[in-house]
Amino acid sequence: MWNFLKRWILNSHLSTTLALLFSLNVYGLSFDSQSGINSHFNSDQKQNSFDISYDNHFLSKNTSQRSEIFDLDEWVHGLKIDFQSRYYLNFIGVDVSLGSATYINNGIAQGGNNSNGAGNNNVGVGQNQQLGTVEGNGGEQTFNYVNASYESLTGALGDEIKTCSANPTIGCQNIVNSTSQERVDYLRQPQLGNSSVNEVSAVTQAYTKMRFGSEQQPFNLRFGLQSLHLETFSTSGSYVLPSSVFGTLISTNLSGADVYYGRFNQYHQRGSSQFIQPFTSYSQEQRVKYIDVLGTQYTFENGLVGQFEMGRAGNQLKKYFAKLYYLMDVAEGISLSLDGRVGLAQGKQAYGYYDWLSPLNQFFYVQHEDYKSRYYNVTAALHTQNSKLYFGVNKTELADWGSGYFYDDQSAFNSTLALYKNYNHKNELAWVIGLDYDFSGIKLPGLNLGIHYARGKRPGEDIVLELDEKNTEQEVGGYIAYTLQSGLLEGLTLGWHFARWQGFENNEESSRFLLTYNLADF
Repeated sequence: MWNFLKRWILNSHLSTTLALLFSLNVYGLSFDSQSGINSHFNSDQKQNSFDISYDNHFLSKNTSQRSEIFDLDEWVHGLKIDFQSRYYLNFIGVDVSLGSATYINNGIAQGGNNSNGAGNNNVGVGQNQQLGTVEGNGGEQTFNYVNASYESLTGALGDEIKTCSANPTIGCQNIVNSTSQERVDYLRQPQLGNSSVNEVSAVTQAYTKMRFGSEQQPFNLRFGLQSLHLETFSTSGSYVLPSSVFGTLISTNLSGADVYYGRFNQYHQRGSSQFIQPFTSYSQEQRVKYIDVLGTQYTFENGLVGQFEMGRAGNQLKKYFAKLYYLMDVAEGISLSLDGRVGLAQGKQAYGYYDWLSPLNQFFYVQHEDYKSRYYNVTAALHTQNSKLYFGVNKTELADWGSGYFYDDQSAFNSTLALYKNYNHKNELAWVIGLDYDFSGIKLPGLNLGIHYARGKRPGEDIVLELDEKNTEQEVGGYIAYTLQSGLLEGLTLGWHFARWQGFENNEESSRFLLTYNLADF
């Protein structure tokens, strides 16, 4: 099936036809919901829709890390325009989304080096009392780092670093390789991603949609720049402007099972005015030509829903995902849902991350030469008409779970332990308990509240990567939101998302204040 669908999509006649239809090249997890593939294709658009929404987002974040201390206060607002056409001739349509985001205030108060590690003076973020950052091209801040493989740091090289750390007279500088430089995007500023840029305008979706076949054998296709919500690959719709990917996504039904396949070769980065750019590997040294995703979902007669999805990023990374979901009635107005998931990933040099090694007072880019990781996730939830009480457990094995197929991939960790932080570190066992409540049941329609507590623990390992890290992490987080139900500003939504996290490497507090309003309603 994989090869058949791939040959069909890459057929030159189809590609030419789609290119002609869309030659303008202009640009679209809750744990008990079903696959996002349904929302992609199953809407029967009877008429054109046009929305203009205003978003206002304020983020206050306080972080204390081993290597740095900084406070982040950002205030961003923007406009988004979404157009969804009906299917003309009951066959073809076009959806387009665009928007603009502007800083009202962008302030980062940075402190000095917070590391007490010994070692050489070739530091990554302690050089100039400003996180060790230096001004790069275009005024961007950069930091120094050293490349190393995970295998070497957990082997002979790690032993050498521990030895020279215990006896500095040996000279750790003899171990460190030549340094490279990277822009400071590990701060993950929420909207624009670069303090030297104050405004972003972008086309974030622009795709042709087609449907044909019969009701018994429907066939749907989307081609162009689009938002994506699959199980192993998704774009980010958070903050003011979303990210998106460019490619083809098709769906059909075979013997009662929904089957879908997607191939994508470029992406639009959230917070960038650039239309599209190619995928690159985690190390940014290789280009990922294509990302392919194939999946199926089937609902059994007893209501059990099963889903399987597999994806690959060129010849670098493969991911597999399986899910079972079941909802049963336990009493009048009360139901119980059970959700089980398994994820597998493997590849050569397929995953890497930045880590601060205090024995050398230096950032390292740690890359797995032979990457393998898996996780198991089970969640039970009790539902009433106005509430949901849930408890979930997640276990990650072999290595940290890397959610993305490529560098700057903003796919979510597909687990109920994907919270303010992802509880997906090597050999980490984590759990979460939470409650969501809709106050409409007590005559306060439009008011919603959610709160959760999560905790993760991993066994201690005597490796240089974790010598100065804690073995536990925990967080308290949640949200409160209210939507006006009447009046001139009916539909205006105000929200507050909050989190307090104590982690392996640092502590964080975050508050996000959101305001959203559809101007078309006004």
